[in-house]
Amino acid sequence: MKKELQNKLTKYASAAAAVVAGVAGANAQVVYTDVDPDYSADDDNNNGGFTAVGLDMDLDMANDFIIACRDTTTPAAARIRYTIVAPLGSNAVAGETLSYDYALALDAGAMIDNTVNWIAATNTMAYNVDSANPYSENWNGVTDKYLGLQFMIGANTHYGWARLDVDAIGDVWTIKDYAYESTADAGIEAGDVGTPANLDEATLDQLVHFINKANNTVLVKVNGLEGGVVSVVSAAGQTVQAGNVENGAFVVDMNDLTAGVYMINVSFANGSITKKMMVH
Repeated sequence: MKKELQNKLTKYASAAAAVVAGVAGANAQVVYTDVDPDYSADDDNNNGGFTAVGLDMDLDMANDFIIACRDTTTPAAARIRYTIVAPLGSNAVAGETLSYDYALALDAGAMIDNTVNWIAATNTMAYNVDSANPYSENWNGVTDKYLGLQFMIGANTHYGWARLDVDAIGDVWTIKDYAYESTADAGIEAGDVGTPANLDEATLDQLVHFINKANNTVLVKVNGLEGGVVSVVSAAGQTVQAGNVENGAFVVDMNDLTAGVYMINVSFANGSITKKMMVH
């Protein structure tokens, strides 16, 4: 299976470039890449092939891992859907070996270093057979979990993570961001993006997103930063809404606001960003 994926690497090179085209920033030793917008893959029953995307951790134009999904029907008429991650070269994935190799779905804050069990082979993430999950899969139906990744830069070992969602159906996944520790052999916590001493507006523009929702609200989505405070200020200078960013999000409700111009300000200890909002 791994050989088949590697043979498809050239075919999916353009798709891989789309995934890693997010902004990369460094703080101290952490190099962070935001996939913006989030990239989703769905095999959609293509009967035998893979939907595969390359992950280039250090943005050197060489893929370090392949994440692939498949939806197929066996000769016995069983419908099988799954997602796998394959390390390339001498790289490895944090996993466990039961009957098969299973990639771990790590929580934020989990330490990724040389104490983790590393598997230098294709790891299954999610598996679904005829709408059931019959195996010990870690990724079926999860949100905001982390792959632990070990990869080589030259002769040096580096550790990183990639944050994904995987649907319970097994073959639909979304990658949101990823990062690695640029100091060789140093570990990194899952979800660690580093914190620059001063967050300029260009950096914040890549980490804080303002998303208009159909229910007349604005979702403020924050990637990899903590301690954010949101305030909504009217043109007259009155604060009409305020609150803390929790779990990376804050919802601005415009339904009770009078028509006019408002400013949404998101502040952190080392920087802030403001966006204009119109209420009609």
